[in-house]
Amino acid sequence: MELIQDLDAILQDYLAAVQELQKGRKLFDGLLGMGSRPGDAPCHDELDKKIAALCAQAAELEDADGKADFLEALFQAEGSWTGPEYARWMLVAVQRHALAVIPSLPEESRRAMAVRYEKKYPRRRRLPVQDQLLAALKK
Repeated sequence: MELIQDLDAILQDYLAAVQELQKGRKLFDGLLGMGSRPGDAPCHDELDKKIAALCAQAAELEDADGKADFLEALFQAEGSWTGPEYARWMLVAVQRHALAVIPSLPEESRRAMAVRYEKKYPRRRRLPVQDQLLAALKK
């Protein structure tokens, strides 16, 4: 599916940008307000905008299975992340854009996805955005 390939390309670009940030990072960057913080880099905003656009495209798809496959890939991206931890949190944050796609999924797809999502992210590890996603999947 084209959206999943686009998602993979976006994630690879993001990983490359974050790795480039890491190369130029100094030991005390961000400490006590000195230097620049990696979280302030523009690559994070770019990732957010690109994922939002992909989710908007996915919401317009006629193919319910294609939508579900795309969301599964988006939800799995955080788990397969190999970059620094601070960037992994961004992959969790961008999952909120799935809220635009979830209502257009058939009920049985949403419920099955909710079971997998809840298993992957148990209550003790979930962030508020993940609670919102799970609630939307369970509707």
